[in-house]
Amino acid sequence: MREKSRNIFSALAKVVTVGALVVSMATIGNAQELTIIGHKVHERVSTGKAGGDFAGEWAAAKNTKINWLTFNVQAVHERLFREASLGSTTIDVGFAANRYYKPQFPEMFQALDDYLASAPIKDFDELPKGMLGALTYGGKLYGIPFRHATAALHVNTAILKEKGVAVPKTFEELLSAARKLTFTRSNGTKVHGLLLDYRSPAILTDFARAMNNGDFLTPDFELKANSPDMIGAVEEVVKLFKEGVLPEAFLNFKTEDVITYMQQERAAMAISPFGRYRNFNDAKKSKAAGKIISIAVPKSEKLEGFNVAPIRTEFWAMLIPKNSDNKDLAWDYIRNSVSPENTIRAAVNGNGPIRPSAYADQRVKDLVPYASDEQAALSVARPPLPGFTNSARVEDIFIEEVESALLGLKTTREALDSVQARSLPLLPSK
Repeated sequence: MREKSRNIFSALAKVVTVGALVVSMATIGNAQELTIIGHKVHERVSTGKAGGDFAGEWAAAKNTKINWLTFNVQAVHERLFREASLGSTTIDVGFAANRYYKPQFPEMFQALDDYLASAPIKDFDELPKGMLGALTYGGKLYGIPFRHATAALHVNTAILKEKGVAVPKTFEELLSAARKLTFTRSNGTKVHGLLLDYRSPAILTDFARAMNNGDFLTPDFELKANSPDMIGAVEEVVKLFKEGVLPEAFLNFKTEDVITYMQQERAAMAISPFGRYRNFNDAKKSKAAGKIISIAVPKSEKLEGFNVAPIRTEFWAMLIPKNSDNKDLAWDYIRNSVSPENTIRAAVNGNGPIRPSAYADQRVKDLVPYASDEQAALSVARPPLPGFTNSARVEDIFIEEVESALLGLKTTREALDSVQARSLPLLPSK
């Protein structure tokens, strides 16, 4: 049965779709076969021309053949978790995005502490603590980060110059600038001072963290929806909406809308991942090309212990199913992929490097004009909230209640008290 399953995976190697990454092993003759099922971007950044094919080099050194497969994100996570729940599997390494992490990880995936002790990852302590914390259950580590997207403040310097506003250095200055940069042009075009990607708890928690290092939901599932930090953060967002700093369309906003507004110079600033710099400065699509800078989100002048805001980061990590037959080789593949040098090479191929030191390398600096700011942000960033089974339902509740506050149907406190009461029964038991 296992041999039949391996043949099926070999046949699937010719399929190309979009998804998360999973690595499967088989033995063919004297060579081992490493089958990677995942998002096309993981293959591209591991095998690209600019930074080089470090995955292929590893395979040659290990007498291993690598096959890459891709599936859509949702389907592959479902597949990975299902395979990891079986009595046995042909899958040996899985890439998963942090939004899909769940407390059941210890039941499905291999704890990596012993591997780290016997075959360490070079300069492991450099990996962001927030990411490692999201992958730690019961004091044990179950995954290694590989790729990230961390929030930044994007600023149209031309609009700031036009209105005589300086690039903000504190979060208080950011809020003040957002109000000063909200105006209507002589042709009737409304310019908004600040944009946010969405109305989810992950996005609005950015405000709580920049103001007071607050959280909506802690890694150990302590819900703080109606804490003073979250109430203060959402109240500020409600004010910005009512004052017109945030557009009316914010009630239906998606990431694509942020890109459009910034490209059309209908907004002066936006809090969105660093990678959006390329969209905003796309000479073929953006009126603002060459005018947008991307910097670390500034912290409140009252927040101590940080140089920049401890903003959200979303990331992908590599895991080893507990029922895998090839854990040693799977671990070797993982540790090779996240070595300091290969982290830089992946970044040159277009990856979001999970090592802050990569941004100091000239190869990365030449490609990323905001390298030092992303380095500073990544050093303190952490995932917005832990993954769990009912996370989508909790997000829906939050959006529904916050919209009632935005529309004036409830006070912010009433809305967040309701989020707290409705969401508590949906959280995992501690």
